[in-house]
Amino acid sequence: MSRMVAAGEESVPTSLLSRVRWDVVRWAAISVYLVALAIFCVTRGVPMDRAGLTLWIVTGLSAVCIGKGWRAWGRMMLDWLPFQGVLLLYDYSYGAASYFSGGFIDGFPIQGAINRIGMPLHVTFPIRVDEWLFGGHLPSQWVQQHLSGAVNQAPWWSIFITLCYCSHFMVSPIVAAVLWIRSRERFRAWAALLVALAVAGIATYFVFPMSPPWLASQQGYISGTPVYRLSGQGWSWLDFHGAAQVLGDAQDRSNPVAAMPSLHLATATLVIGFFWFSVRRWVRPFLLLYPALMSFTLIYSGEHYVTDEIAGLLYAVVLLAAWRVLRRRPLHLPGWLGGAGVLSSWRATDREALLDPADRPVDVVQHG
Repeated sequence: MSRMVAAGEESVPTSLLSRVRWDVVRWAAISVYLVALAIFCVTRGVPMDRAGLTLWIVTGLSAVCIGKGWRAWGRMMLDWLPFQGVLLLYDYSYGAASYFSGGFIDGFPIQGAINRIGMPLHVTFPIRVDEWLFGGHLPSQWVQQHLSGAVNQAPWWSIFITLCYCSHFMVSPIVAAVLWIRSRERFRAWAALLVALAVAGIATYFVFPMSPPWLASQQGYISGTPVYRLSGQGWSWLDFHGAAQVLGDAQDRSNPVAAMPSLHLATATLVIGFFWFSVRRWVRPFLLLYPALMSFTLIYSGEHYVTDEIAGLLYAVVLLAAWRVLRRRPLHLPGWLGGAGVLSSWRATDREALLDPADRPVDVVQHG
């Protein structure tokens, strides 16, 4: 029989598991994970698909949970998978919004083509609005004209353009993972904001489908100098052919007429707005650099008009304002659904440490 030892007020069997330095095992697993992820990103490109990102993040969080018992791992799965499942449904709906009937040029729908719910595609509307806002000039066209050398040959600073554009696929899940480790309550708030933004975005894509500048130019709706799609330009300078292929495949599978609103700018605004009141005042101006760079990136690369950037900004601001109001008025379920007790049972201690330097044997033996 195994000898029993005291652990707080409980007794646990002295075994191999109780003598393992789980903090060492955990950090070793995290190190192996980071090395594997770095190798994958260099050789295969940054994962931008939802399923791939979810797999990598769940694997990383599973490494973080080593030594904390099965309960911590189960809570991670319970928190993360439903959240990602909703976003996977969003991705499916995103693709469903790209089906049109009517006229096509080179496989892309043209002005007046009808989607599944009978809404027409808008192509010239954002062109007219942007020209009205900027005195007859189209921002994407104007920027590319004045950087014609950059259009013909990728400059060194195109690295930042491409990295900023691709950061959209990485920032929100990375923020979610960090928040899950540091503050479960804030993780759930962030997840709710992302889901709400995804729902608002997909609803708009169905109700108001709109072509981006590069596609409108390709189809001949923009007169004068062509507007090119330059969002992946920086990969050629970096010679990351795998990453360029991943981005190209992702863009080929995406809905080409989902320009309104710009979820790239909406997500960037959501990130800085979420942390705005929790950082020091001198840090806030630096936070603004991200959406500012994203805004320029989308204009320069021909991915968005200023019109749909404004819409994306408004979507994010409205959601952030609603979150700020609702967090002051906690939601309580009605009594027949269990009342406040049900909600409180789902709450985890804020800033619960999952990276403590040591683990109690009871965590591993009794709960693992």
